[in-house]
Parts: sequence; C-alpha cells; structure tokens
Amino acid sequence: MKQSAVLLTLATVLFLGACGGESNLPVATGKATIRAINAMAASPDVAFLIEERNIGVVAYRTTSAAASYDDLDYTFNFDVFYAGDTALTRIASQHIDFVAKQEYTLLLTGTVASPSLTLWEWAKREFATGATVFQLRFAQTSNYFATPVDYYFAAAGVAPAIGQEVASLSFGEISPPRDFEAGSYVLTITTAGDPSDILYTSIETPFIALVDLIISPFDATANDLANFTVQALGAQGGSTRLSDSNTLASVEFLHGAMDLGTSDIYDDDTLLSQVLANHAFTDLSGEIPITPGDYTFHYVLAGGTAAITLQGDMVAIPGIRYRFIAGGENAAFVTAVSVPDRRPIDTAAKLSILQMSNNFDAIEFFLVNQGETLDDRILFRQIALPVIPAPPANIAPGNYDAYVTKFGERDIIAGPVNVNVVVGDVVELMAFDTVDPAVLDLRLIVTP
Repeated sequence: MKQSAVLLTLATVLFLGACGGESNLPVATGKATIRAINAMAASPDVAFLIEERNIGVVAYRTTSAAASYDDLDYTFNFDVFYAGDTALTRIASQHIDFVAKQEYTLLLTGTVASPSLTLWEWAKREFATGATVFQLRFAQTSNYFATPVDYYFAAAGVAPAIGQEVASLSFGEISPPRDFEAGSYVLTITTAGDPSDILYTSIETPFIALVDLIISPFDATANDLANFTVQALGAQGGSTRLSDSNTLASVEFLHGAMDLGTSDIYDDDTLLSQVLANHAFTDLSGEIPITPGDYTFHYVLAGGTAAITLQGDMVAIPGIRYRFIAGGENAAFVTAVSVPDRRPIDTAAKLSILQMSNNFDAIEFFLVNQGETLDDRILFRQIALPVIPAPPANIAPGNYDAYVTKFGERDIIAGPVNVNVVVGDVVELMAFDTVDPAVLDLRLIVTP
C-alpha cells in the first residue's frame, strides 16, 4: 500500500506540474528552405546533412535540391569519404536559426582540407498565378577572377554598356533577386567597369517562366577547355552549363578494333577534310580542337582505297573534351562517344576501366597489392562489357597489380600491370585483343 501511495503522489505532482507551467520547447510557426552549393573544384561528392539526417549529395558545380523544414534552429553538416576509410569524415558545419518564409543557401568553397562556408539568405519567392517572369540571382564562385566582374543579361545582339550591368560581384558574393520576362537571353561577363573587356559570352539560351535560378561561374577543372564554366542552378538541384560561345571543343580518337586496320579519319562525306592520319589499333590520339556542332567521322584504310570502313556521329558542345571510340569486329564495327572524367579529387585516386575486346563478352578487372595474386586479398573488382565506358572508381592511394579474367573465372587473361597511385591521380586501364584470342593486352593510361 505504501509503495502504491508513493507512485500515485509522484504521478499527481508530475500532472500538476505539466498543467501549471509552460513548455520550454520551441514551437514552429512556419517553414524555411535550405540548399547547398559545392564550389570546391577538387572535392568528391559531398554529403549534406541536417544534424545527422541526410538532405542530399552535392557534386562539384551543383546545388542540392531545396529542402523545407520548420522554423527552428539546426546545425547543417558536410561529410566526405576518403578512399580506404570505413566512415565519412566531417569537414564543415553551420548553425542556422531558421526564420519562416526565408530561403537559405550554404556555399561551400576552398578545399576539402580547408573548406569555407558562406551563408546567403533571402525571402522565399512566391510567383503569382499566371506570372510570365522568372527570378534570377547572379553569384561569383570562381577563383579565376582576381578582381570584381560585371554581369550583363540581355537579348542577343545587345552589346554591354556602362549602366546596363545587372550585377557587379567579387568572389563569394550574390546579387539581389531580379525578375526577367521569359525568353531567350545572352549572359556576358566583363571586367568591372569596362564593358569592352569581355571575359565570357554565353550562347543564346531560353529561360522559362516561374523558375528561380542562380547563375554563377565556377573554376575550370581538367575536364574543361575554358578557364572557368558558368552554371545555372535551380531549386530542384543539379545544374546546367551555359555554353561559352567563344570556346571550341576537342576530340581524341581511340582505336580498339583490331580488324579495322590502320585508318585515316575524315569529317566530311567527300573525304577531303582529314582529321587524323594513320590511326593504328590500340592508339589513343592527342586532342584535336574542333568547332562545336554535329559531326560524322568516316574511317578509310590508310594508304588504301577511299572505301569507308566505319562511320559514326558525334555532337560537340563548346568547352567539352570528347573521346571517339572505334570498336567491334569485321562487318560489325561500332563507335561510341564518351567524355572522360579527368578531374582529380582530394580524397582518392580515380581509376577508369575500358573493355575493347571482341574475344570476350564480359571481363573482370582486379586490383591486389603489388606482388600478391588473386588468391590473396582483392582490393578492387569491376565487371566490364565491350566499348561501354563506365564512371571512374575512387581508390585509395597504394601500389597495386592489375589483372583481368574472363567473367566468373579466375584464369588470368591479362596482367599483372603495376598501378601505383597517390591521391589526385587519374588513371585508366584498357584491355585490347591480341593475336592470341585467349590473351588480352592490358594497358595503363595516366592522365597528364
């Protein structure tokens, strides 16, 4: 009885305390949104979290999708994965006390080892029903510019002029939002105060109504031909490149078809415009600058007749570095176009795999520690199909041996080939046929 009385008394006290006092817990009154922009040129994909809950993954030159939360206070975190580790590493955090109907953007700059966070904030935009405008902010997120730059945003053919700039910005700054009527526009970036010193001119680009965008330059990487790129970032995440009207593209040719023979390559039907001569089996040519546009490449035997043995199409966009691949076997030649990822990152080496064999449908690439065999610990394994480029894998720095086997088997058909990499290296392994149909030629290609 005494124990029951004590418990009843405690329950009564707790009940009266709850009724007689006010809660100290914060109460939400509305929603705000948050997103992150990754402007670290050598970063891997970065995990973006609210406290310890995932919001999204932010690749370089992209934004996460805008996420909505109650107007309370939160800590937002950024994590990366170092190849070879077993857990993510936290690189930056930012506390924000949300205010209802506000939009927050966290800009991540610097390096993985020394990141910086900049917070941008503005009122959330609500478009009126039937509005014909879009909202645009201009930002500056490229270290390429040592001094402020001006932005001009106008119809094609309108030259920049003093007083017509829509923003003048230094690194890390963003302009107030502005409305523009839906339509096609050209973005021009100039040295601040000098509209004649044009640093960038976009191609004419259509913009639709009812969208909210940020347009900003970002540092170029080894994947780019220009000194910087310009991206449009929307609330849905990702980004779209605004092509530079004054930048060329480039193409390199990879010969992976043993039966094709040494070839000359032309980019016209009349075979008068030669792009590359004496392109031999297993050769990877140097980069060739080309004017952006549509191409059909025609292969003919070098020094032979003008009969076309292979042809394939490619669309070249300004500033992009392409690879045109010839593969397949006699009477069944194929072509493929890829954009190799040459961008080094600060947390791993990058390894790409390419299978150019006709004698094997599927093969497996392996990495083991140098001097070990496939009976020892396998550190990396990837299946590859013919002439299908795959995204690169991030691998830990180390000294490895590479082997190739037929899919599902352990009999070695190529290797070992030494792969010795440090953080920031970008390498490729390519497997080609040999005169022996049971053996492949495995080659290591190192990006300069």
